[in-house]
Amino acid sequence: MDEKAEKIALFRYGLIAPLVLEALPRGELTRRAQEIAARLYEFPHSARRQVSVDTLLDWALRYRRQGLELLAPKPRQDRGHSRAITPETAALIERLQRENPHRTGTALLRELALAGENHQPGVSASTLYRFLRARGLTERQLLLEKAAATAHKKYEAEYANQIWQSDLLVGPWIERPGGGKRQVFLQATLDDASRLIPHAQFYPNQGLDSFLDCLRQAVAARGIPTRLYMDNAKIYRSPQLARIAASIGILIVHTPPYQPQGRGKIERFFRSVREQFLATLDPKALLSLEQLNERLWHWLDTDYHRREHSALGATPLARWQRDIAQIRQLPPATDLRRLFFHRADRLVRRDCTFLLAHRFFEAPPHLAGQRIEVRFDPLDLAEVEIYAQGQPEGAARLVDPVVNGRTGR
Repeated sequence: MDEKAEKIALFRYGLIAPLVLEALPRGELTRRAQEIAARLYEFPHSARRQVSVDTLLDWALRYRRQGLELLAPKPRQDRGHSRAITPETAALIERLQRENPHRTGTALLRELALAGENHQPGVSASTLYRFLRARGLTERQLLLEKAAATAHKKYEAEYANQIWQSDLLVGPWIERPGGGKRQVFLQATLDDASRLIPHAQFYPNQGLDSFLDCLRQAVAARGIPTRLYMDNAKIYRSPQLARIAASIGILIVHTPPYQPQGRGKIERFFRSVREQFLATLDPKALLSLEQLNERLWHWLDTDYHRREHSALGATPLARWQRDIAQIRQLPPATDLRRLFFHRADRLVRRDCTFLLAHRFFEAPPHLAGQRIEVRFDPLDLAEVEIYAQGQPEGAARLVDPVVNGRTGR
């Protein structure tokens, strides 16, 4: 699957995830599809803004049959696009319609006729109505969009692993290997129904690598969440995360801009971390990263998870265990570490080497001069896999200049 096809497939998965991640009766499935179809979207590599219920149900069926691959578009996508309305006129129509969603088609045609010679004359009513529907600019569509943008609904997950929240907390200063000190960052996941912490860990940076490592350990420890709720930070919109989520069946949900209310539970957990854990540390005695994490995990296991939560009337651990029979787990044979491998394109140089994370690796000789895809764990480059045109080509070897200097080439 090429980059364009994968981007489209991941977008389609994001739309249908609410339809495929839970077993739904036919009526509920259709109702959810109708809700999805009523919204407006920015489709990758397309000018369309909406999708029909039938198309959503078709994509859901394809995903159930063969996963992400069947959501990619077919190779031939060469149907002509309508040019009945010029880009300049299209922009004017959208501006006028958004200014007043209640404007009738007749009034809109009159406005276009008065717009002057900068816009095309003679747009027919049928062409205009087709354009409005395709762009999501009908009165009904615009009012639904406005309602969705202003809705603030409090939610509570019914059962464990239905919703996880994830966020980052700026942590304390610790001892730097070799001397000095550095600040660390707490990546954490929280189960919405039970307030249990599937995994939390301090890391030396706040990047995507740390977040995905935390998520991988959370899934390994507590199973697969149906939804993962987080803010709009760049790392949470990574194609790497989207690919992993689609592979194991997680719906990524982002907090609307300027609406942090949806992450209230994990914010309250971070307050507990500050008041009940970090406040007990001696700021003058710098810990190593390993020591800090060991103390964090001990506090979670012996205190936080076993202390009765006022909103639950039970401990987080007991509440989570109540639903353990219905929690989704990966098949026992799944290589979870490989499932979370990052993917990156690289060009193999004429000496059969390529650069990854500031280090040179060696590829098979027949790949010299070709572009390859490498799959790897960014926190441990001991295993780097090579793919060419979607086919595995073995493992890359870290270049050893000394050994290479002894070998005739």
